[in-house]
Amino acid sequence: MEALTGPLTLLFVALAGGLGSVIRLFVSKLEGKLPWGILIANVVASFVVGFAQQSPSFLVGIIVASGLAGGLSTFSTYAAQTTNLIRRGRIAQALFNTLATLALSSTAVWLGQLAGAALLK
Repeated sequence: MEALTGPLTLLFVALAGGLGSVIRLFVSKLEGKLPWGILIANVVASFVVGFAQQSPSFLVGIIVASGLAGGLSTFSTYAAQTTNLIRRGRIAQALFNTLATLALSSTAVWLGQLAGAALLK
C-alpha cells in the first residue's frame, strides 16, 4: 500500500489529474440544447476507467483512473448543469441529460473494459 501513496505516485496522479482537468476545460465549451461537453467528458472518462481497470499494472491503473479520468470527469458540473436546465423549465432536456449521462457512461466503462482486456492482457 505504501507504493500507492509514495511521492512519485502522488506526483503522477496529480499530473494526470491536471491533464484531465485541462482537457475537460476545453471540451466543456461544447454546448447546445444540452451541455454536450460535460457529457462527452464524463463518457470518455468512464471509458478510460474501464480501460485502466484491465491494466496488468495496478499502479498504472491507479494513475490513469484516479488521475486522468478523475480530472476529466465531473459529477458536480453535470448535476449543476442539469439543475440549471430544470430551473429554466427545460425538464425534458434535464431528463435526457441525466439518462444519457447514466446510460452512456455505464456503457463506456463496459466498452473500455472490453477494449482493455483485448489490448492490455
